[in-house]
Amino acid sequence: MKNIDKKIGVFFGGKNTEHDISIITGQFIISTLKKNNIEVIPVYISKEGKFYSNEKLSELKFFKNDFEKELKKMKEISFSKIEDKLVLKEKSFFGKKYFIDLAFPALHGQFGEDGSIQGFFEFLNIPYAGAGIYTSSVSIDKALTKNFFKNNNIPITDFLIYKKKDFSEKKEEFLNEINSKLTYPIFVKPTRQGSSIGISKVDKFEDLEEALDLAFFYDNEVLVENGVPNVKDLTCAVLSNGKEIISSEVQDSIFEDGFLDYEKKYLNDGGTQTGESKNIIIPAEINKEIEEKIKKYSKEIFKKLNGNGTMRIDFLLNEKSGELFANEINTLPGTLYHHLWEKSGKEIDEVIDWMIDDGIKRYEENNKNSIDFKSNVLNEANSMKLQN
Repeated sequence: MKNIDKKIGVFFGGKNTEHDISIITGQFIISTLKKNNIEVIPVYISKEGKFYSNEKLSELKFFKNDFEKELKKMKEISFSKIEDKLVLKEKSFFGKKYFIDLAFPALHGQFGEDGSIQGFFEFLNIPYAGAGIYTSSVSIDKALTKNFFKNNNIPITDFLIYKKKDFSEKKEEFLNEINSKLTYPIFVKPTRQGSSIGISKVDKFEDLEEALDLAFFYDNEVLVENGVPNVKDLTCAVLSNGKEIISSEVQDSIFEDGFLDYEKKYLNDGGTQTGESKNIIIPAEINKEIEEKIKKYSKEIFKKLNGNGTMRIDFLLNEKSGELFANEINTLPGTLYHHLWEKSGKEIDEVIDWMIDDGIKRYEENNKNSIDFKSNVLNEANSMKLQN
């Protein structure tokens, strides 16, 4: 990693079901930055949405069984802005202050990958790593993602979308619609959850209602889609430094039971998310034509969605027919597949370098845009008020 003289705030935790995974991701990013002598300010967000910053939060061992008791001894922080720096201040008269030059979000799922924290950084006008507001909001939403693929002629499986309020009123009608329009096995997914939380594979009609109830427990909108027979689960990552865009090798994730669930992603054999699982193959054992098509689609998706930093696109391949389907898009931090980049010739240090460079370049470009628009509307409004 090149010498970086900026103080980097790593934001992790958050108000979502992937809180614990975010802590692990945050600690990985913090340790990587510190290993390269970069000054890091850890910013932990509790499940209640409270912000804390303390050096103890830089160590994974802090987050053990009853860490909430220790957390209560810390002071919450507030935010302000001094010139181009984000200022964190403990909420007390003599509270400590921390200064951040660039934010690095490690927040999974809602209020993290969905554009929420990115909007916070944009409002404060500080540079940050990873995708912007709109790219993040489309990518985390499986329904928006499917329609984005469809509108850009990228092949996808057949799907249906339901909202909780509509489904409760027309349950039988929608169950019959799914049964007639899709082909089993089908997958039922909350549209804005990550880490396979709330996802079910359904093999017969009798299990469909239960799967929908589970998905609606986690979200107000649900995606129901066809499964792919003879399936290979393939992944390709894309990386940008604001000037150049490159793709990784293609990863094949091998699993049983029809899909990659939470345990396979994070627990079994170290998890496919970390690259430690024996069930991943890099590069994937696929023909060159499919490999090139996946890399082409991945870079095309990144560009059309105005991607920043890094993005990961998941594909499903029917090995027997050769049909390829785009499945999902993952932005930072779900896309931080350091093992995949290492097999593609880039160490994690360089990946993070590229992401920081890209965040700074976007910040500089955005600040060239003017927000000064001369208008006489206030004078006219006051004049009208006086006349009334």
